[in-house]
Amino acid sequence: MNSFLIRRLSPWFIFYIAVEFLTFFYMLVENRSHLDWGILAIIKTTGVLLLTSIVSFLYIAIPYVIYLSLMPKKMQNTGWDKACTVFLYALFVSSTLFEETSSIIFWDEFTAAFNFIAVDYLVYTHEVLSNIYQSYPVVWFILGIVIATILIIWATAGFLFTKQPLPSFGRRLFHLAAYAVICVLTFINIDISKLEVNNNHYNNELSKEGTYSLFSAFLKNELPYNDFYLTHDKQENLKILQKQLSSANTEFLSPKENIIREITSSKAEKKANVIVVLMESMGASFLNENRSKDQRQITPNLSRLSKKGIFFSKAYATGTRSVRGIEAVTLSVPPIPGQSIIRRPGNENLLTIGSVFKSKGYETKWIYGGYGYFDNMNYFFEHNGFQVIDRTEWNKGDVTFANAWGAADEDTFRKTIEEADKSHAKGKPFFNILLTISNHRPYTYPEGRIDLPSGKARREGAVKYADYAIGKFIEDAEKKPWFDNTVFVFIADHTAGAAGNEEITIADHHIPAIIYAPKIFKPRRIDVPVSQIDIMPTIFALLNFEYKSGFYGQNVLAETYQPRFFVSNYQKLGFVKNSIEIILKPVKQFSYIANKNANHESVLDEAIAYYQQASDGWNKIKDNK
Repeated sequence: MNSFLIRRLSPWFIFYIAVEFLTFFYMLVENRSHLDWGILAIIKTTGVLLLTSIVSFLYIAIPYVIYLSLMPKKMQNTGWDKACTVFLYALFVSSTLFEETSSIIFWDEFTAAFNFIAVDYLVYTHEVLSNIYQSYPVVWFILGIVIATILIIWATAGFLFTKQPLPSFGRRLFHLAAYAVICVLTFINIDISKLEVNNNHYNNELSKEGTYSLFSAFLKNELPYNDFYLTHDKQENLKILQKQLSSANTEFLSPKENIIREITSSKAEKKANVIVVLMESMGASFLNENRSKDQRQITPNLSRLSKKGIFFSKAYATGTRSVRGIEAVTLSVPPIPGQSIIRRPGNENLLTIGSVFKSKGYETKWIYGGYGYFDNMNYFFEHNGFQVIDRTEWNKGDVTFANAWGAADEDTFRKTIEEADKSHAKGKPFFNILLTISNHRPYTYPEGRIDLPSGKARREGAVKYADYAIGKFIEDAEKKPWFDNTVFVFIADHTAGAAGNEEITIADHHIPAIIYAPKIFKPRRIDVPVSQIDIMPTIFALLNFEYKSGFYGQNVLAETYQPRFFVSNYQKLGFVKNSIEIILKPVKQFSYIANKNANHESVLDEAIAYYQQASDGWNKIKDNK
């Protein structure tokens, strides 16, 4: 690399690294109680940040490197050169400051560096930008970035130029080619999944430079299981799964190929209506029984329903996003790596809980108070047998309060009752599934409903309002002729936060799950661990349904049920059974936590069997299309 190019790029590089590490030090202080402060851990964290920052800078500087490589000699240090350089430098400075500010905001929401969630959110700019605008002082942020950019350019513009002669055009082209080779080599050989060198989640995430993480996520949005994770013989996997999924009323249709099976029942089928309420970000930690005496009691209605229904006190979400919750409940499948099936192409005409209900003559509806194009929700439901009733289908008067994400929960529940009335009037049983919205940043809701002010009480206020709306929903539903023959399922999509010092924090996947049907099922408390994917197969068993199943979830009330559950974050896959925690990593490795005398090998085999078979099953579906 010629010294002229190095001299002209030096101020840019120094600024970039300085800003990255100033942000890094700020984040260290903000997250100090969660970090591993061991000397080796901090060296690794700092080293990875430096490496990813250098790689990012190489790519960000490409336009200016091309400019310097193609610039005519006579143009050096002229007014045109200075104008072009200062203009590009101003874009560089402002975009760097914007990226750092955005990464802090993203961390505040997800406790992670930019990942494929950020990529997805770039597609849904209306909801995301509205949410950010309602949650943060955006105008002040932008004004601060503009002022900082002006001050930085004023202070450093004199260092952007050099009197050192511009090398010959041929020599500059040679160095441009060398620069391109370096960029290609870093792209091929530096993988973000291999840079998680710490066991602490916070250290790993803080070590990832934002721009690098964002573009890595954009280019590597899916992780083919067989390429990145531990695998076993497929027939052995099938044997393991068929043993786990077998019961007295199960017959496998293709024992050597898949887990598709016929579920039978010796009892008469109950044609009850079913309403599934996916509760946004409702962690089990919000339930009254899990809060200390000095904490505010914010879920009186859910806590009351948990005592009057079938309450799963140790239910666990499969992931950290709504699409993972939708996937787990509707498809009853472990969270295969990469993005959710809800977001993937080729997800039409799948075997879902909706197809089971439709085969029984039910009307099936997806009800959402926001715009369901977000996260591809509408497309998934519409192409899997559901009538889509998102906000675009609502009448103007149906929305009494809305924020960036959509209508208040009260409005969504009111619409759900209205749609239930329509199905009942036709004499049709119905299955409605809905996703609530209010328990989400910016945490705004109608005033006067609870004793906490909208927006100002933040998460606690949003949770208490969401609980209030659930209580009002049940109160209104009790007045309807279809109430006595309706099963209500309340289950969270994920918790309010799923980060921690460990690779996957199991406690941060703990969610409430309640089956409430006082005229149909007696109250019961289930204290064994269950997965989100088990809830609907359990409902089918309670209703004595006979159906064809490709689900990985099981009836947790069966005598043969062996407690186990699945958890995941953006790349790691967790499986917990017999108090043994297995974490599968996208580097063909695993880690585990177990009691001293526990044997983790059989649990590891089962974890691989579930995840590999689920991924292979999805690939077959996709390839056949």
